[in-house]
Amino acid sequence: ENSQRLLRARESERECVSIAGSLARMAAKTTAKPTNEPRGKHPDLNGTVCIYSPYINKHKTIQEGRRIPQDKACGDPTAYEMMEVCKRLFPEGCVDGENKGYSRDYEAQWAPMRGRIRVTLFKDGKPTVPEITTRKQLFLKVAELIPKMATRQPGYVDPYAGKDPAAAAGGGSGTTNKKKKKGK
Repeated sequence: ENSQRLLRARESERECVSIAGSLARMAAKTTAKPTNEPRGKHPDLNGTVCIYSPYINKHKTIQEGRRIPQDKACGDPTAYEMMEVCKRLFPEGCVDGENKGYSRDYEAQWAPMRGRIRVTLFKDGKPTVPEITTRKQLFLKVAELIPKMATRQPGYVDPYAGKDPAAAAGGGSGTTNKKKKKGK
């Protein structure tokens, strides 16, 4: 009986030591870096936020990538519209467009939805636009301004819609130079 008690006591002692050791290892892993060191692989991108069209699309679900409430989102925003709104909100050099598709959304892999807008919210630790300091504020502001664009207003006529680039190139005769097949 005494030997069994000793064995149980030693086992519980080992368990306590192993638990304490694993807690110490976890605490060592979770210690934060000092704030003055750059984080991640791309320190030049610190302070930037990416926007994809599904983030502010009211026709998308949260699972499909919508990041703001549906009543504040806009319908089917294009990358061009998001880029124009961001260029008006932020100073020059703070907005950059990239030809990237959003991985969760199948429709956003092709134009006009395809595109990632990278916006610099902070430069040298100071906000570039004082009214917009968070990702959510940026998404809400862009979604608010897109429906107010001229291209979204009823009666808007695209000045380039009537021009056909092929007809303007000089190929207006309508004939082709294909050889006709000879019959037997």
